[in-house]
Amino acid sequence: MLANDNLMNCFLILMGLIVCYLFILIPVLVYYAIQHMRSPQLILLPETDWHDYLTLKCRLESDWAGINQFELVGIYRLQQNFILVWQNADFAAYFQITLSPYGRFHNFTTLFKEDYSLVTANDRESLVFPPPPRRFVQSFGIEKIDSLNEKHQSSVADLTRVKHLEFPEHLPDFEEAYLAGIRQQHEYVRSFPFYPILGIWWYHVGRRMKFNQPIDLQQAVLEN
Repeated sequence: MLANDNLMNCFLILMGLIVCYLFILIPVLVYYAIQHMRSPQLILLPETDWHDYLTLKCRLESDWAGINQFELVGIYRLQQNFILVWQNADFAAYFQITLSPYGRFHNFTTLFKEDYSLVTANDRESLVFPPPPRRFVQSFGIEKIDSLNEKHQSSVADLTRVKHLEFPEHLPDFEEAYLAGIRQQHEYVRSFPFYPILGIWWYHVGRRMKFNQPIDLQQAVLEN
């Protein structure tokens, strides 16, 4: 009987922890994540600190960028993350590496006229929040930079074909565009009533459903 009681107590404790994680911890984390987006600070590291990143920590990405006509914009710090950014002005595109406590992530961003943009990443966290109108986000479990870029370019071609999007004459300043995108995401998520509660679905279900799925072109036409 005592063993059964102990087993039941362990089961109740486990269920309590699961409930706390699903219905308390995730909404709290979502709330604070959105609050941090209100006034993001992107800090440009001095050029004297760039050498180790370009020649040691991110040598593979640095070499790839040079071969593919991407020019270094800078290396930044955003909270606990370090972000390396290259740009290709001919295609209005940025190639970005994010070094975070949770790993190394890549993404490509292409900007279009009328505030349209496409982001192709290789981490699930980029899919947690619903993207604002005119912003398309997709993510794939792809480590090879060439393969991720191919996915990105394929979706760029699809968007230009179905929505007749055009590239801007001039590539916007990275810092300005990046911070504006974070603030736009902040405002859009806050427009949802009870968004911390919705975060339970976004985090546990939404990002998993969208992972490894290209952007929905039919939805792009109808909703954007």
